[in-house]
Amino acid sequence: MYNFLNIQYINLILKNTRVTKEIIIFDEGCLSISSKNYSSTLIIVSFSRLDVLIDFVNANFSSNEISCIILTGVLKLKRYIISLYKILIERSIPIFFTKKNTISILSQLQTFNFNINIKDTMYIKKLQKYISSFFSYSTLKISKNNHNDYITYSPQEFCYNLNSLSKKRNKRIILPESYEVRILKAASICHESNIAQCILLGDPKKIHAIAKYEGINLNKNIEIINPDLIREKYILRLLEIRKEKGLNECSAKKQLEDNTILGTLILESNQVDGLVSGSVNTTSNTIRPALQIIKTHPDNLLVSSIFFMLLPHKVLIYGDCAVNINPTAEELAEIAIQSADSSRLFGIEPRIAMLSYSTGCSGFGYQVEKVKKATFLVKNKRPDLIIDGPIQYDAAVSKTVAKLKAPRSPISGSANVFIFPDLNSGNITYKAVQRSTKIVSIGPMLQGLRKPVNDLSRGASVEDIIYTIALTSIQSQ
Repeated sequence: MYNFLNIQYINLILKNTRVTKEIIIFDEGCLSISSKNYSSTLIIVSFSRLDVLIDFVNANFSSNEISCIILTGVLKLKRYIISLYKILIERSIPIFFTKKNTISILSQLQTFNFNINIKDTMYIKKLQKYISSFFSYSTLKISKNNHNDYITYSPQEFCYNLNSLSKKRNKRIILPESYEVRILKAASICHESNIAQCILLGDPKKIHAIAKYEGINLNKNIEIINPDLIREKYILRLLEIRKEKGLNECSAKKQLEDNTILGTLILESNQVDGLVSGSVNTTSNTIRPALQIIKTHPDNLLVSSIFFMLLPHKVLIYGDCAVNINPTAEELAEIAIQSADSSRLFGIEPRIAMLSYSTGCSGFGYQVEKVKKATFLVKNKRPDLIIDGPIQYDAAVSKTVAKLKAPRSPISGSANVFIFPDLNSGNITYKAVQRSTKIVSIGPMLQGLRKPVNDLSRGASVEDIIYTIALTSIQSQ
């Protein structure tokens, strides 16, 4: 907890009974949080620390004496704020939301004139009226029966939700590429933040030597499995799984020298909950063992993938951009259903656009008919889903274009799940959007496997790896 502005007896009236005497920044790293006195205090807190603030308000502190809370970095009022909002209402604590970051708010507060006479009620009322003119009031409306009522999520909210859900699940995720510096950094952060239990696969001495050389604080409680000590016991299992392919013992031993294959077998044996690889290896080297060893879930026809595209003000889902080259109508329908179920898993209510170069009946050809049939199959199999297709990208994302091209479309130009007709168009589009706009793209996240396995880009940052670990943790049952 940092006493950033030591302002004594600031006579800033937020309500008739609220006087702010001190302004502080909320910091979850404070060890003496329970010993602080928050009477007449204005607390500034980042949206990323929302869960800690909720715990703080719920604790047995004098939180009802807080004069006000300013929550920074909030692009839109969403469901994840409502739980906090209700708690504050019960305790009569005013709360303000702002898109601006904490530093911006602090800078503005430093220039504010706090020399207000609390007895000058007329001046205070004028000041209240002036300040309130900068705030807009809105009502959060959610209706399952109206296709036009929906919720969008900012990247900040999505990432917060991602880490929060992963912490609750606390799953064991194995990382076969444990000699890679980015992997070790990500594992260390995940351990310290309780995002997931990362299991490193490699020689412990070599891993600790790399961590020490790179200045990585690798906690001694992080589990490390030495592959040289366990390979032999997985030979028979690999032979059993691959017996139809004529795999012999010599070939099995050679394959098990690959840590990704060994890690996949450890996952298959239920010793861990998920696997993340690809920071060094190619996509095929990660996906192929998963298809051969983990295999497709009985309820799924195939394995597909999605990317979470973190645009400046919303999160979109693109599929399939990594696995299926030229899916049939039936496979395309399956990809759409898998992607919709995945979006719901991460708190995004799907509004699916089955993409094509044609909208409605404006075009014709095999590719258009394939998308049309796939859309029909999804509607019949899953009538609970909001879906439209064939539809062009502009009609799927623009309300203005939708009114012209697809006036009766149920997604009304506000799609958030985009299903591409083939791998060619999907892969090109996701990379074009990612590179041209410099946005964060999380994925590919594989769908349809019996157990979660996810691939990293070889150019993945530490942050990308952490998010992928969190995704994998949430996917595991």
